[in-house]
Amino acid sequence: MMKKRFRVMAALMAMAVMAGSLTGCGGNKNAPAETGSASLGTAAEGNSGGAAGSSEINAAKPAEGMALKEDIVIGMQSKHTTVDAMDASNTQHNYMYRMVYDTPVHFNNTTKELEPSLAEEWSTEDGGKTYIFKLRDGVKFHNGEILKASDFVFTFNRMEGTTSCNGVFLKVESVEAVDDLTVKMTLVDPNLDWPYMMTLPTASIMNEKAVTDDPEKGPAVGTGPWMVDSYEFGNYTKLVAFEDSWRGAPNAKSFTFRYIPEDSARLIALQNGEIDICQTPAAIELGRIEEDPALDLISYKGGSLTYMAFNTQKDPAKDENLRKAVAHAIDIDSIIAVAAEGRGEKATSFWGWDEFGFYDCGGYTRDLDKAKEYLAKAFPNGNAALDISVGADRKTIAEMIQSQCKEIGLTINIVELDSAGISTTTTNGEHQSCLYGMGFNIFGDDARRILQPGSAVNKAHYDSPEVMELLDKAVAEEDEAKRLDYYKQIQENVYEHVPYIPIYYADGFIGVKKGTGGIDIYPTSHHDFSNIFVPAE
Repeated sequence: MMKKRFRVMAALMAMAVMAGSLTGCGGNKNAPAETGSASLGTAAEGNSGGAAGSSEINAAKPAEGMALKEDIVIGMQSKHTTVDAMDASNTQHNYMYRMVYDTPVHFNNTTKELEPSLAEEWSTEDGGKTYIFKLRDGVKFHNGEILKASDFVFTFNRMEGTTSCNGVFLKVESVEAVDDLTVKMTLVDPNLDWPYMMTLPTASIMNEKAVTDDPEKGPAVGTGPWMVDSYEFGNYTKLVAFEDSWRGAPNAKSFTFRYIPEDSARLIALQNGEIDICQTPAAIELGRIEEDPALDLISYKGGSLTYMAFNTQKDPAKDENLRKAVAHAIDIDSIIAVAAEGRGEKATSFWGWDEFGFYDCGGYTRDLDKAKEYLAKAFPNGNAALDISVGADRKTIAEMIQSQCKEIGLTINIVELDSAGISTTTTNGEHQSCLYGMGFNIFGDDARRILQPGSAVNKAHYDSPEVMELLDKAVAEEDEAKRLDYYKQIQENVYEHVPYIPIYYADGFIGVKKGTGGIDIYPTSHHDFSNIFVPAE
């Protein structure tokens, strides 16, 4: 059987994403075809990640002769709680993981192609059931050990039962070292998205000796261009340059993650020069950054979707008529204008706009007559009410939905929770509905996380055998046209039954000292700061 080489596969998938966007049920202003020409590895404000010396925002490399800061500090909205890539998987930790570790495969945000990383090449001969990875020779870990296939095997076996990587482990039937530089992985089921999954921080490769010798600090030993120097959980994490990195030495000597939860305090620290990077500045403060001649605002089309989820296993949200009533009662355009300060794009399908298989379902439009008809079916005796759980960051959206639903006779009760509380209650299914967010990755099967029964990400607790069957078929289907059709059917199913209401994709922003560059921008907001540079004073 002919070997499948996945650099070619990546190109085919990228083309299919754009082709799929043209097959929707109507013209789609959000379709990947209209955004595919913009480089996702760069800022949206005209930044092409071009040659050094250009005046663009977030240039790929420093200008020749530019004096650079040796010690860089980023102000973080959320804190680090671990340096172990298997203990957490979220934005703040993934920043660090992309700098400290390497994954078997790399996804190039600019070319939209898979590229070699720790694996120089990979292949499958049986439609995605078994993969062979040929590892790069001579790669050094931070402790001086040389990367071997046994480290790869150790890493995947260690994933069992972990917080962030058990889902990956459960997909693997066996992993073995054929020789020091060859790994054979056999999956439980065929998965043509596997090389894409091998680009995520959850696939970060650890050193067996380091973890075995020191189970507490050893997991922080990677092969990336930065290594962990010191940390104080809830306060800071300091990285230092690893000069022997196979990727090359960084542009600075140290990089410190500093926890500054208050938006205004983070911006003041940037303006005062206490930090060089302000993570996720508040929407109301973006204008201040744009107007400050000492700062740059890096902006990009984000892949993070803000959505409303209905607990389909609990009254009253289990009633599809109620869900449809809400879908036609809310005014998404006004929500974007107010809650997102106009810096977002309406979602027309419950799918990532840059995710393989995106299909334009048209989105829900406000129709109060239709909303009232559905509500009457759900509550024939009146007294219509629904609880919506929300964190402080999305309370404005909840208040707008509350006001808009009042017009059809539906009382919305807002249940405000802290970040830990809303995560726990929605995972446990204690909520009636909630407002939440998710960043979609590039590959189609990423939707499984939010649609599979039992998944902590499935905030709707949606259980559709039809959807699961389509997901299983799609991930093993080599015919791209058939695969696209499976994903189209999934999106139509979700659109029809309304377990989720996709609201908008938020634009992403990073405030930086003027002239800062080298940041590899991911639509998911899990950016790579490995090559960052900051001009010296």
